[in-house]
Amino acid sequence: MPTKLLWRVLLGLIIIMTAGGCSSIFGADNGEDHEASGLNGPVLSLLVDGSERTDSRDKQLSGTYRKGMTVKELLKASGVVVFAEDGKSILSVSDVSLDPGIDWELRVNGKTITGTDWDNSLDKDSHLVITPKLRSGEASLQSVILVVNGGSERAELSHSYIIPFAEDLTVRSVLKSCGMVRLSEDNKAVLSVKDYIPLTSELWMLKVNEKQLLDSGMDMKLRPQDEVELSLVLR
Repeated sequence: MPTKLLWRVLLGLIIIMTAGGCSSIFGADNGEDHEASGLNGPVLSLLVDGSERTDSRDKQLSGTYRKGMTVKELLKASGVVVFAEDGKSILSVSDVSLDPGIDWELRVNGKTITGTDWDNSLDKDSHLVITPKLRSGEASLQSVILVVNGGSERAELSHSYIIPFAEDLTVRSVLKSCGMVRLSEDNKAVLSVKDYIPLTSELWMLKVNEKQLLDSGMDMKLRPQDEVELSLVLR
């Protein structure tokens, strides 16, 4: 075979192989494949007192979403939301629970979800917003947040609780009313949280808005959106 003809054959093979490779690369970049691989999907936000919680900001649900999924199916599969046994109400969102006088409200693309809406199908670009509201519905919710941080050693203790704000609410009254904190007889020290008593090398450190409190801090009056934190730390 003449050299010139051989080069033409080789060049043709290179062009065909290159085109085939490009076709496979660009072929994967379509909407259906994105849905299957979880590159697109609904976004979930948790709003408390009008502010988005940083630990749940724009949580992508793309890895869970499948075309045709209903609202309830997606939230259950995501593991972000825990439903009550009857499946009709939300118990917690992103390890955040509510005071008994508060309920969770879910909006999808601005519409409040009620009743049979839970069985509506979602689009991949849906935006889900979950926010706590007073069960009575008489006023907008103002709240404080109690955060339990068990650290790496007791991660199962970590959780957050949203509590309605009231005038003259103090750190001590929050701890006494939450039902999971046991204080000393003089109400000045934390003995246990969720029945966990610290080892001799540990203690429960108390903070408000990331600032450690002194012994006298129990009487500190709180404001809406304050965050009271109990962290298990080494002495």
